[in-house]
Amino acid sequence: MQGRSWKNIEYSVAEEIKKYLLANGGIEEGIKSPHEEWRIKFSDSTFTYYKKGTLYSTPSNSNDPAVFAAWDHIVSLVGSSYVLPTKDFLIGLDETGKGEVIGHTVLTGVIFPKEIFKKIDLLVGPADTKKRHKFEYWDEIFKKLDHLRSSGLDFLIEKVPPWHVDKYNLNKIMDVVYQKILSIFLRKAKIEDCRVVLDDYGVGPTLKRFLKFLEKQGAEIVVTTNSENKYLEAKTASLISKRIREAVIKAINNEPEFQIDGLSIGSGNAGDKQTLEWLKKWYASGKQWPWFVKKSFKTIWEIEGKNGKPKKEIPPIREELLSKDFIEEFNKGNLTVKSLFLVCPHCGETNRAISYAMSKAKCPSCNKFIEDAGITLRYYCGYLVPDSNIIMRGLLSKDLEKRKFFENFTIIIPPVVRGECDTRGGKKEFGRLAKFASIGRINLEGPGRVEDIPKGLSNLERDERIMDDVLKYNAIFITADNQMKANAMSKNVFTIFA
Repeated sequence: MQGRSWKNIEYSVAEEIKKYLLANGGIEEGIKSPHEEWRIKFSDSTFTYYKKGTLYSTPSNSNDPAVFAAWDHIVSLVGSSYVLPTKDFLIGLDETGKGEVIGHTVLTGVIFPKEIFKKIDLLVGPADTKKRHKFEYWDEIFKKLDHLRSSGLDFLIEKVPPWHVDKYNLNKIMDVVYQKILSIFLRKAKIEDCRVVLDDYGVGPTLKRFLKFLEKQGAEIVVTTNSENKYLEAKTASLISKRIREAVIKAINNEPEFQIDGLSIGSGNAGDKQTLEWLKKWYASGKQWPWFVKKSFKTIWEIEGKNGKPKKEIPPIREELLSKDFIEEFNKGNLTVKSLFLVCPHCGETNRAISYAMSKAKCPSCNKFIEDAGITLRYYCGYLVPDSNIIMRGLLSKDLEKRKFFENFTIIIPPVVRGECDTRGGKKEFGRLAKFASIGRINLEGPGRVEDIPKGLSNLERDERIMDDVLKYNAIFITADNQMKANAMSKNVFTIFA
């Protein structure tokens, strides 16, 4: 349970609040600081009004309804700290980790109906996203938020790896990712029923055009600085981003191979003395920087004794590799794998299926590699469903260990595949993938229950169940089986054949 705080409360309003608390059983206590105006014990919460106009209520560990009623009364007098809902659905987009020298940049989108605004405000409103907290702080709030998924809360998370931050202009990547998230959300709610709030990080022309399109369709679009201070949906996205990032940082801290002289990475912020000491010791050891260090950051250049600034490239997210129909639908807010084709830049062939060799995409028509196909598919689509033969061969973990074609994809393992791979080899691959997921290299999801899969499924029934999950998640399908490839293509599913 979090406490609550309200700022800029006028003295006269504070006196009304004080009268309410005392009239309903509160007991006035002596102030403990010259900054305090008054202090009242109310049930198992203490309400303190400060001379600068801030009112703070400590958490009610007993979840006393009287405390919640007092909070509601205060809100009725002073209003919410956030802009109240103006549409039926609220969408917030925010990120964390852009300025951290260690770890991914985490981008999160949230959507929820206006009916649960108050519940989310109780959970998220008091959280201080500007202060550094350990994983457990964010995780506690996240778990409570997660219970609201049954009431309509949903969220999507994307991670930009450090080597992309080092090499590419991050804002361009963010533009594509946020447009993809919005396209997925707009399958859940009508455009005209949505308020979209986005922190102004330097939105590029492509995303601006898309937001303008949504606005013309009736959506309310808000692009503003410090959005999380004004809009609950942006604050919620920020909090989830921080929880995801801190989970990865915690996992790296606990990994012995990334410790040196008993020292782990700390918070990952260059201003953290432990992080800075770890960076210096690691560099002095002569080892290569681990994958999670952003080598383009000023801190790293100073440690390495370099001068100047790194040059960033425009990320090779090549729209021209994708079919015209897919891009047109994407720009209308319709993300659908059924319109996805990859256009070979060498022979011009439009492919619904591509080959995978040497961790690269290959055109099946001219047999030439299609450069930048991986990063393009990852940011425009990003969901992957593997067939059982892919898991049993360990193909995904081998790629992640070396060439990283599937880095940061969300890998969906259907129940049928989990059941078929419940073998020694399959379990090993699942274990390797779980480790990559724990340190943020991929997202790993296992929807449904293996126990619910009927025994004795025919091959046709088995294949249909996998295809259902592919279409449900708008995912790319990867298989090494010709029959499954043909089945997927017959359903207009983009397929990688390995």
